Amino acid sequence: MKICGITAEYNPFHKGHAYQIEQARRAGATHIVAVMSGNFVQRGAPAILDKWTRVRAALCGGVDLVIELPLPFATASAETFAYGSLSLMQAAGCVDMVSFGAEDPLKQLQSTLAVLLSKRFEPAFQARRAQGVSYAAARARAVEDLAGEETAAVLGRPNNILALEYLKAAHRLDFFPSWVTVPRQGAQHDQPGLQNGMMSASYLRGLLEQKAWDEAEKGLTETGRMIYQQVFLSGRGPVQIKLLERSILSALRTRSLEQLKALPDMSEGVENRFYAGIRQAVSIPQLYGLIQSKRYPQSRARRMVLHAFLGVTARMQNNPPPYLRILGIGAKGEEILKRMKKEVRLPISQSLRWLQNLGGAPEGFARLEASATDQYVLGMPKPLPCGWEYTALLVKE
Repeated sequence: MKICGITAEYNPFHKGHAYQIEQARRAGATHIVAVMSGNFVQRGAPAILDKWTRVRAALCGGVDLVIELPLPFATASAETFAYGSLSLMQAAGCVDMVSFGAEDPLKQLQSTLAVLLSKRFEPAFQARRAQGVSYAAARARAVEDLAGEETAAVLGRPNNILALEYLKAAHRLDFFPSWVTVPRQGAQHDQPGLQNGMMSASYLRGLLEQKAWDEAEKGLTETGRMIYQQVFLSGRGPVQIKLLERSILSALRTRSLEQLKALPDMSEGVENRFYAGIRQAVSIPQLYGLIQSKRYPQSRARRMVLHAFLGVTARMQNNPPPYLRILGIGAKGEEILKRMKKEVRLPISQSLRWLQNLGGAPEGFARLEASATDQYVLGMPKPLPCGWEYTALLVKE
């Protein structure tokens, strides 16, 4: 048995994801574990389809076991997102290899990583940051200062950015599985249209929001398309942030400056800019515009708004996730669980209620997850009542 871990949002599951699973199996994986984001995702928005629907599509697409990446990590910056996922893979005690997408070979990624981990990097980074540029720009320029343009160019390609964070997180955790890097095939990140038989997730989300099934099916797996269509017919999709807009604005207007200071990624007085924006904004796009700047890109603004709405704090990200929650079991999932239960380092369950009853950090994370889903279902065409987290069944295929 050789178990491969994959971090994913599957928002939605598409042919590119199926290709990654196929490549992992070609590299020797006999079993696939996915650590998947829940109902809210890293781009600072609700997932277009609920997590149980996305789990079902993933299991039909070749995943054997799905573990949930808790909300504070699923909606975090790339560094914290990767750290949360790798922490869960390590805690599972049975992940032998990890697969991720990257534009450059592993050797080149490791060369850039060596610069990021060097003692010289932080002073160079702070010097560039003092020039008023964004975090990403300061990091790339600091690497270029230390190691040249070619090494820094690695940071300019979207899949590489997250790939480096996985490698960095593994170093931080002292967790060293074998790595399977998968070059991106087809359409690039946020690119419209069909390229080599594949579409980007962002383009597919746009098609799904428009219910353009004839075009969307070119990028989706056949079973995925059928699952999504059934959910749309039931009124549970597509989930859209615009349906949550007034709920978000209303919640944010109750937040104090002190509460904003406790959010992740809050530094250098940006909470004052955020607070002022909340008092003025009458729409979510307007609020993003009031927060973002050259130093604070919209991606950061989107996460700040979501964290303030859902109650995610920086303190929640200071330690690794406190439990392993199983969302779905596929063809070989029971075999993974059997091995996992011999080696696992954290409480493990499919039941959020059971995890909540453990008290302490598990209770806090479980209550946050349940509360977030109670908000998430208001973004559905046909909203659901509270409590779905406690009544939804484990997905089995």
